[in-house]
Amino acid sequence: MKRLVKVGAILTVMALTLSSCNCYNKMTKAIDDVKASANPELLSLKGSTVNTDVTVNFPAKYFHKKAVMRVTPVLVFDEGEIAGTPKYLQGEKVKDNYTVISRSFGGSYTQAVTFPYDPRADLSTMELRIEVKCKSGDFVRIATIPVAQGISTVQNSADWTAYLSIMPDNFKRVTTVSESADLMYLINSAQVRPTALNAEDIKLLEDFVRTQKEAERTELEGVQAKGYASPDGPVKFNDELSRNRSNTGKEAISKKLSDVNTTFDAAAYGEDWDGFKKLVEESNIPDKNLILQVLSMHSSSVQRDQEIHNMSQVFEVLKRDILPQLRRTQLVATANVTGKTDEELVAATKSNINSLSLEEMLFAATLVDDNADKARIYKAAADQYNDPRAYNNYGVALAKQGNYEDAKRQFERAAGMQSAPEISNNLGAIALAQGNIDEAKRYLSALNSTDAQANKALVALAEGDYSTAVRGLKGYNLAVAELCNGNLSAAKTALGNYNCPCADYLRAQIAMREGDSTGAIANLRNASSKCDKVKARAARDAEFRRLHGTPEFDAI
Repeated sequence: MKRLVKVGAILTVMALTLSSCNCYNKMTKAIDDVKASANPELLSLKGSTVNTDVTVNFPAKYFHKKAVMRVTPVLVFDEGEIAGTPKYLQGEKVKDNYTVISRSFGGSYTQAVTFPYDPRADLSTMELRIEVKCKSGDFVRIATIPVAQGISTVQNSADWTAYLSIMPDNFKRVTTVSESADLMYLINSAQVRPTALNAEDIKLLEDFVRTQKEAERTELEGVQAKGYASPDGPVKFNDELSRNRSNTGKEAISKKLSDVNTTFDAAAYGEDWDGFKKLVEESNIPDKNLILQVLSMHSSSVQRDQEIHNMSQVFEVLKRDILPQLRRTQLVATANVTGKTDEELVAATKSNINSLSLEEMLFAATLVDDNADKARIYKAAADQYNDPRAYNNYGVALAKQGNYEDAKRQFERAAGMQSAPEISNNLGAIALAQGNIDEAKRYLSALNSTDAQANKALVALAEGDYSTAVRGLKGYNLAVAELCNGNLSAAKTALGNYNCPCADYLRAQIAMREGDSTGAIANLRNASSKCDKVKARAARDAEFRRLHGTPEFDAI
């Protein structure tokens, strides 16, 4: 959209009026001598408004002593226009309270002009509509002076999804699995009874050892025999008894598994007070709270044993129901299972994704770069396991693709299942990306994570507080903030070696501000080779208005 400069254009409908009025005639004829400008000439979005300073200079002998002038700044674009606050001026004989312009010496004024931002106005023309009235007449427009072209929206170039938080997986490449069984003994005995050795849990332990020994990707670590004694006798005797039990237990199980090539170890643990406490807590023994109180009051095994023996009635129950369960050797077999390789995990996400565990899915998504692939994997994890981490991470992948509405739904679903700082940060980030600054502040206010602090800096950027923004941003977003601040050198430094289309586009904007049209075209060409939407964006960008319609721009 282009508007022709209309300086000194008199409205046709008022021609007769002006021809009969000396006030209008003289001010209209000399309008070319009035100089108007805007600083900056390329308007800039700052926060939610567009701001510039307008200066108008009137020469000597121009302003009629009885005239009142109204100068209205207006943004004009294809779909409409937005009028700013008018400025009123008056001649020396007008009895109003407007700015007085001397007839003899002329004068000038500078007005801070603010418009609410409207994306339709990116390629607008800002013009000053000059109207004059003499004495008690009506205002008549005598001129329209264009002073600025287009709105720079560099602020909107920020990557609003740069600081979304992924919730971590608990994937482990090597998982330890185990099976345990208790080899029970008679009181004060370390002799292994055949009936105890044939117990069902001992058989299960044997099966586990043989199975893990033959399993693929599994390394059997061995079997450990942990000997214990019930805490109802002398400490020294029980220490020796637990040591003997561990040795006899080790010998017995090694004979049972003599056909398996693995290691067998023994360790003595003495009196099993922890096991005693656990069994009492789980029991329905009368006065169990009194027993537990004795345990908490005394750390000495001798004192504990004496106090419990003093409760003769209670001790009889303990002797019958609790203590026999502590006379044992605990046999523990462990094996390390190595999971799928990275390549196998990624392949499984394509061929049989539902065969993967939740942690495998969450980890596999981190192995792919494409956000559409990530979204597919996280969605499968969410659908199959209904896990808040899957919903949150699915939302991140959607937001990275620009699908803010669906991303917000996933974050909200995750928030309904779990309260987590990562989810709150992401809800704040998506609110900011959608232009809801107050909502973003509410979500981010209580958060102190690195991502949340960076998002708070993005809030400052969105509000036009660029000095605060530059203190909290890095990389590409820092470059955006520095360019908004007018620090071209700092913006280029912040971009560093970034090679994405957005970085190339920002370099093109910097080049235009430096007056380097050739450099701007080169960077736009680089950006366009990586993203087919670049040229359409540049065609709507006032930063490149001087290039629009040129053969170089058309060839991008």
